[in-house]
Amino acid sequence: MNVNLKSLAPVLQAAPLTDATDADISGCYVSDLLSDVLARAQPGVLWATVQTHRNVVSVACTKDIAAVLFVCGRQPQPDVIREADEAGLVLWTTPLTTFAAAGKLWEAGLR
Repeated sequence: MNVNLKSLAPVLQAAPLTDATDADISGCYVSDLLSDVLARAQPGVLWATVQTHRNVVSVACTKDIAAVLFVCGRQPQPDVIREADEAGLVLWTTPLTTFAAAGKLWEAGLR
């Protein structure tokens, strides 16, 4: 099941951080461990994390992750956002906790 990311924005109380703001999401993955994401995340998913450093962009691009959602109101530094823009990676932020965001994603049918 694919879900349009922009359609989830109101539910997630999310705001875009990059110029690219939309993606079709095939699932979601919630983890703050980069090695876990590298080992287990599937291409095309929305990755929810509190991590905001540049390695998030590298991991997301390596795994062909469709978009990254920063939870708990976290936002990466401008240079990280710029790097994501250059790579065509979609970044969003939400004030929701990881648990609340994961619940909303589950309710939206993403697994």
